[in-house]
Amino acid sequence: MSRLAKAGKYALALFLGLVAICLYIFMSFIAYYAMYFLNLDTDIYEGLYSLISAVLVIICFFVYNRFSSVFGRPRLIKMRRISFFEVILLVIIGLGLVGFVTSYLSIVVVISDYLQPVQAEVSNYEDSVDRFAEVAQEVVPFWDSCLYAFTMFLLVPLSEEMVFRGIFYGHLEREFKPWVAVLITALCFGSMHGMSIHIGYALVCGIIITFCYYYTGSLVSSVILHSMFNLLGSALPFMLKQEIFGLPDETRYAVNSTVSIICLLAMVPAVFAFISLVIYNRKRMAAEKAASEEPAVTEAAAADE
Repeated sequence: MSRLAKAGKYALALFLGLVAICLYIFMSFIAYYAMYFLNLDTDIYEGLYSLISAVLVIICFFVYNRFSSVFGRPRLIKMRRISFFEVILLVIIGLGLVGFVTSYLSIVVVISDYLQPVQAEVSNYEDSVDRFAEVAQEVVPFWDSCLYAFTMFLLVPLSEEMVFRGIFYGHLEREFKPWVAVLITALCFGSMHGMSIHIGYALVCGIIITFCYYYTGSLVSSVILHSMFNLLGSALPFMLKQEIFGLPDETRYAVNSTVSIICLLAMVPAVFAFISLVIYNRKRMAAEKAASEEPAVTEAAAADE
C-alpha cells in the first residue's frame, strides 16, 4: 500500500472519529433545547438535563454501533464478558486513579499559592465542578439532585465510554497501531474535559482507561473505571452535601477524608493491578489466537495427507 493510501486511511479514521464526537455534542444540544422548550432552567434541573443528554447519547451510539459492522467488519464497540478476577483488578485500578487525581489536585493547589495564574485556574476549576456554583441548593429539587448523582455515577460514564473508548477509539484502532490510537483517544478525551487544570489528570486517566479497554476487549472495563472515578470523586461528595440529610460538616469531612486516604493508599497496588491485568489478558489473547489458528493448521495437514 502506498504512503498516500495509508495517509488517506488514517485521515478517514480520524474524520469518522471526529464525526462521532460531533454527534455526541449534538445530542447535548438536543437535550439543551428540549429543556428550553419545556421552559426548564438547566442550572436548576441539571440532573434532568444530564439524564436526557446521556440517554440520547447512549441510544444514538447504540444504533451507530449496530451499523458499524457493515461490509463484514466487526462492530466498533467490544463487549467481551470479563472475569471476576478482572473486575477486582479494575476496582483497585479505579481506586488508584482517584488517588492519583487527588494527589494531582493537591499539588496544583500548593503551586497556586505561589502562582497567581494557577490560583485563578484552580478557582475556575472549583466552580466548574460545583453543582451549586450557579444556583442555590435550596431551589434545586431533591429528586433532581438524585438524578444528577445517578447520572454522574452510571449514565455519564456509559455514554462517554461508548463515544470515546467504543466508537472514537474503535475507528482509530482499525487503521492506527494500538498505542497510537490510545494516545490520540486520551488526548481528545482530556481536551474535551477542558484545557485548564482538568487536562492533566484527564489525559493520564484517559490513557490508563483506554489501555484497560484495549487489553480486556470490553467496554465494561472502561465503564467500571469511569464509574468509580465519578462515584468517589463527584456523586458521593455531592450527595453528602445535601441539606436534606442534615449531616454535620465533621461527618462529611470524615467520610471524604476516609475515601481519599483509601484511594491514596491504593495508588501503589493499582500499578501492580494494571500490570497483572495486562499480563492476564496478553496470555488470554495469545491462547485465543492459538486456538483460532489450530483448526486452520489441522485442515492444512489433512489436505496434505
